[in-house]
Amino acid sequence: MRIDNKQPLANRVTVVPNGKIIYLNPQNSEDLSFVREAYGYAAEEKGWFRERDRLFIFSGALKAASAEAKLRGPAPPDILDVPMPPKPDGPISRRLLTMPDGTIIRWIRHPSALPKSCQSHWRNHTALFEMSGKNPDFVCYTSIPSFAVLDGADGKFRFVGPGGIRWIDYPNKAAAISDAMDMSLAVAMKIQVVRTPSGGNKISVIGDRRHKPEVLRSIFAAYERLGFIVTSADLGLSLKDLEKYALPVAPTTIVPMGVYKNGIPSARVTADACLPGLQAMAASLPNAPPLHRLTVSLQGIGEVGFRLAQHLIEKGAGVIISELDVETCDRFRNECKNAVASGQARFLDDPDKIYDTPADILCPCALRDILDQSNLKRLERAGIRIIGGPANNLFPDQINGPWLYHNAGMPVVPYEGIGAGGVTGVAYSVMTGIFGKSPFSIEGKIQLIHDYVTKVLRWSHRYDLPPQVISDRILFRSLQRRRLLQQRQTEALLERLRLTFNRDNRNVEQDLVNEYTKRGFFYGTGQYRRIEY
Repeated sequence: MRIDNKQPLANRVTVVPNGKIIYLNPQNSEDLSFVREAYGYAAEEKGWFRERDRLFIFSGALKAASAEAKLRGPAPPDILDVPMPPKPDGPISRRLLTMPDGTIIRWIRHPSALPKSCQSHWRNHTALFEMSGKNPDFVCYTSIPSFAVLDGADGKFRFVGPGGIRWIDYPNKAAAISDAMDMSLAVAMKIQVVRTPSGGNKISVIGDRRHKPEVLRSIFAAYERLGFIVTSADLGLSLKDLEKYALPVAPTTIVPMGVYKNGIPSARVTADACLPGLQAMAASLPNAPPLHRLTVSLQGIGEVGFRLAQHLIEKGAGVIISELDVETCDRFRNECKNAVASGQARFLDDPDKIYDTPADILCPCALRDILDQSNLKRLERAGIRIIGGPANNLFPDQINGPWLYHNAGMPVVPYEGIGAGGVTGVAYSVMTGIFGKSPFSIEGKIQLIHDYVTKVLRWSHRYDLPPQVISDRILFRSLQRRRLLQQRQTEALLERLRLTFNRDNRNVEQDLVNEYTKRGFFYGTGQYRRIEY
């Protein structure tokens, strides 16, 4: 599916000095669906819209001279290039609560309270919290672009913020803040793909890992008191870490443990959903080759990549593995002896050589920020035909990176699509824990992921836009609509919780947390609240 001048687009295109004019047919259902989902009904009514040097026009909406003139001015901002929001009433940062051990949680209400390098990553977040502890020292950032809303029969607004916690070697606080906001936005956008009844958060921790037990107990005691955080292990932490240190103080917070113990590990669903995503990628290539005719290079075989590699081997694909952990490699060799012995699966001695090793598909399962100019050249020389995997934020430059690869003819599947299995697993566990059963099936959501990847790749070719740009347009617009409906209620509820936390009356505080957060439910496995008839 390499887009070049020899492969014509599905729509009529006119090349002009300042870009391309792509004509749309108002009678064509595909064109209408693309415009409505990615750019909205306002663009349809106007009859034209612009993305960088591409001008899209419904036939007859503009004359040729007018169209060329619209390409001569500055391009509109990228969908993720969000301006600074207006300041809220009151302080831009407030203390939310203080724990008995001295840990303080601050509620950050506006990006101007952050280091300048972080402010562009805000992108209209709903809430950001900074938790700082002493003895031992640590800092933890919890970012929530959008809360899930749990509406009971009483019509009361309750919220919950599911996501994941990571503890990696951040160079400074600004890096941790940016990572938390970027990753939580990725979670929230994945949720728009699978349409699960859940919100999205990401938690980043900075501290001395020698004090892991004390730090995790302090963090999760605070989360249990807040009542609305739900999380699972991410980079740098394992479920065993959370089970040992966090679960005893946070029984309603850890997925898939505590009241969520009948749920499903998110990594398993991520891997299972990636396989049909890779099949959709293969089908998008010229002549639609099946996976058993292709070679897939996997960057990382952690919890997700390990299972995904096994799926690919079962489908007959060749697998090239880049993995640093020796124990993981040995375990894979032991569990997949036949594939390794036959050469169907092979390991790279130098993990960095994955960018230079011939393959059809590159599937990143670990590192972020890998798709830059330098690696593009290496991947082109290696003959990589398409890129896509569950690793988040593949571009160090999220705005320009997708265009760099698209213009080079190297399709990159949006991680929000192919990696959406994880949020599906978390949502399934949360719904099962809170309500006793999930309102959706895992299989149904995996089919949505396959269909989304298929659609974005088809539209990328048809309309000559990077897959990531199309995906950002669809998902970020959807997320913003959701956020606008919640923001005022969320601000009011957080303010009410803040005032209650600072009264130091635990009985009143507990009643309010039970009433307005996830604890207002738990009719399921946790039996946190019993219903009398």
